[in-house]
Amino acid sequence: MATYRSLFLGCGARAQWHAPAYRELRNMELAGACDLDAERREAFCQKYGVPAAYDDYETALSDLRPDIVHVITCPGRRVWEIETAARAGVRTVIVEKPLAIKPSEIEELSRIRAQYDMEIITNCQRRYYPQFRDGTIRDIVQNRIGDLYFVRASTRGNTMGMGPHTMDLLLFFLGEVEPEAVWAMAHTINEEGYQATHLAPESILAEYWFPNNVRVIFDCDPEALGTPGEDSFWMHLHFDFLGSKGRLYPTQNKGYWYQSEGMAEPVHGESSFSKQEPAGQRDFIQAVGDWLEHGTPHLNRFELHQRSVRALLAAQKSVYEGKRLSLPTEFTDAEWSALRERLRGT
Repeated sequence: MATYRSLFLGCGARAQWHAPAYRELRNMELAGACDLDAERREAFCQKYGVPAAYDDYETALSDLRPDIVHVITCPGRRVWEIETAARAGVRTVIVEKPLAIKPSEIEELSRIRAQYDMEIITNCQRRYYPQFRDGTIRDIVQNRIGDLYFVRASTRGNTMGMGPHTMDLLLFFLGEVEPEAVWAMAHTINEEGYQATHLAPESILAEYWFPNNVRVIFDCDPEALGTPGEDSFWMHLHFDFLGSKGRLYPTQNKGYWYQSEGMAEPVHGESSFSKQEPAGQRDFIQAVGDWLEHGTPHLNRFELHQRSVRALLAAQKSVYEGKRLSLPTEFTDAEWSALRERLRGT
């Protein structure tokens, strides 16, 4: 069995969730870490036993020649970070969400993936939580509540904060189908703190039309009806599924339950970030090694996750146009910038 070498680009808060997984992986090792902040870099390497530390990304790539790069940085330079890895011969990049912010970025990443034959995997690791990975939730949606006709998906934070996780799971639950149309409204641009790097309208409410007459209301904003009782916007993730014969409610940290015709009592199950995240992150990373070793398709591979990004950007295009749009649709960086200027006045 081969051993695959990984390089971390970024040693901040999210890297602290990636690194512990390497203690339990079968055929992968954390070979090096790169960060401009010397104190943070050295503390990270000492804590996790990382043998090589760098302040220059290209030097790290040249010295280590890693198979995998974890891009765990703010999302302002996704294209440069990923293409630099591709040129260095890296076989796969694991990138923190959002995969892209501007429309041109997703097109550039599509080009890079095709040109260099390098896989790009987005760290929407919740797909590897047991109730999602084993198909339990998808089975309920598709087989146990009759004909699905309505979904509400909501999370706090903007569409490039928790929005990618929410849309990613939505498409996963619906069998990876893409929406056919969208109509959306939005207000406010916030460029302070976290929002300064995760550029998107502060509040957006979108209606999506999916195949088989499934309608989805998608809500991302600071006042969204996320998970009851949570303070951090990271913990807000809630879905309601209504079918012709039953309903399903998965809520992060509050479990899930469903009930259909003929059931005297609902069936309950686990859905907890604090309990499921460490193993979910581990299994997500291990699946990269399994893809490299055996060709096993990763649940968060580019061909799937790029659909989430396009759906989120399509909602912004609808706001820009002020009308319902059939999908797919073209959204330019110029239109994206013009929308931001318009929303600054709201």
